[in-house]
Amino acid sequence: MSIKQRLSRVFYYCAHAIGWMTKSYFFEDYVRVYPDGLSYYPFGIRRKPTKQILNNFRNHQKFYFFVSQFSKGKKVVDIGCGSGHGCEVLKKSGAADVYGCDVSKSSIAFAKSRFGKSAQFNCQTITDMSRYPNDFADVVVSSEVLEHIKEYGKEEQAILEMKRITCKGGLLVIATPNSELLGDHGFYFDEISKLLACNFRNYCIFENAFVPTGSARTAWEQRLKENRVGVVISERINVEESVVPEGMLPEIKQGHSPGTFSFDGIEVDTTLLHNTHSWVVLARNEK
Repeated sequence: MSIKQRLSRVFYYCAHAIGWMTKSYFFEDYVRVYPDGLSYYPFGIRRKPTKQILNNFRNHQKFYFFVSQFSKGKKVVDIGCGSGHGCEVLKKSGAADVYGCDVSKSSIAFAKSRFGKSAQFNCQTITDMSRYPNDFADVVVSSEVLEHIKEYGKEEQAILEMKRITCKGGLLVIATPNSELLGDHGFYFDEISKLLACNFRNYCIFENAFVPTGSARTAWEQRLKENRVGVVISERINVEESVVPEGMLPEIKQGHSPGTFSFDGIEVDTTLLHNTHSWVVLARNEK
């Protein structure tokens, strides 16, 4: 690692610590998911993409393919859109209008230059989307963003803002990591369940596909025994395109066969789930 890269890492951790202490935001201005193997350290320093980085991009893309089944003919907002690659998937899948916002100026600049024909992009935070009026969108999407807000105790504020811009009867689709696999970076089942129950009458939580290892496996088995679980789909996971430690063959949770799952009048195609580490949430906005 070069001196510039080391300094970039030091800045990352220092700025994050300051953000945590002040309850304000810190963001990795270039550390986002980019297409074509593009990968950066903070400050826009290019780095060589690893297999894990490339697989991370593939998994992000697959989440948007899952979301695309709800977006046909709809006005869609992607919150925390990063480089904008997901907005292109949604537009090409038949969304009527697509909007993307992110706190990162560099990511939005990239999105406008690369995917500007697919969506309208602007800089906004998930807790303050004042550029979007009430009832703005039919479908609101947030992929791997909510866990960063949780670090600052702002997850409910984010949910309320997402509800505000979603029309009555509209759909929110959220992905955020399961902490059983990624430590405290994410939500445990009781945390995500409580957050949703406090804000929605009708919601569905799909479990991630991978069974956790070590002591976290015990927690998963206890949840299963107590029926404190989301919907478990026996997902068709392509391990070669997943983020897993070298040489590890992950175990897949077993439940409903992939196919059609009914949620609040919506027929959900669960064959499109490729959800290895994160909860995937569907929530109906009843205002």
